[in-house]
Amino acid sequence: MQQVLHCNNALSCSRCQPYATHLSQHLAPRQHWSHRSSRLHVQAAAGGFGKSNKKKLTYEGSLVIPKEGKRVKGKDLLLDEAPARNKGDPDSPPGFPKDWIDLKLKAGDIPLGKATKPVELATGRVLMLYKFDNKVYISDANSTAYQYPMTDARVFKEGNSVVAEVPLDGTVYDLATGAVLKWCPKDNPMRTFLSTLKSAAEVTPLKVYPVHITQQGSIWTKLW
Repeated sequence: MQQVLHCNNALSCSRCQPYATHLSQHLAPRQHWSHRSSRLHVQAAAGGFGKSNKKKLTYEGSLVIPKEGKRVKGKDLLLDEAPARNKGDPDSPPGFPKDWIDLKLKAGDIPLGKATKPVELATGRVLMLYKFDNKVYISDANSTAYQYPMTDARVFKEGNSVVAEVPLDGTVYDLATGAVLKWCPKDNPMRTFLSTLKSAAEVTPLKVYPVHITQQGSIWTKLW
C-alpha cells in the first residue's frame, strides 16, 4: 500500500515539510495531514477485513499529544511498523560499549561445578573468568609468582573477600582488587621449596579487570 500525504502546500510550507520527512519514515502506511492553526493533526489508519483501527495524534513542537492527553517526545513515538527503539543499558559504566570488550559469553556458560573459565580474545590474549555466588570476576590467565595457569584455581570466600588460590604455589589473590593475601606460603614440602626460590622476588599483585553484565546477560570487560 502506498503512502498518501495530503497537504495544500506540503513541499514549500515551512511547518509541514519537516514533519513530511519524519512521518513518511516512521508512521503507518496511510497518513492524512491537515494544517490547522499552529498544530499538525495526524491520523494513522490501518484496516483489515473491512475494519479500521485509528490512532489520532497531535504534534505540537517536539511533543506528541496522544488522544488520551499524555504528552511524550515525538522521537519516542512508536507504531507497529517502526522497529523497537534501543534505550540502552541504564546501568552502563562510563565509556560503554566503546572502550569495552564483549567476551561473547554469559555467566551460565561456565560449566556446572567449575568456578573458572579461560577466555581467549581476538588478539590471542587469554583472560580468566571466575564465578562465585552469582558474581563474576576477571583477571589475567596466569599467576604472578610462577606464571601458573589459574584454570584450576580454588575460588572461595575469605572474610569479606572472594579469593583465588594458585594450585601450584598456594599464592592467594583478592579477586576484586588483585591484592596478594598470601605469597608462596610454606604449607607443604613442595610449596616450601617453591617459596624458597621466590624469597627475594617482589610480591606482585594479580591484574584484575572491571566486569559489566548487560541486561541480556552478556559479559563485557575493559582492559587497562
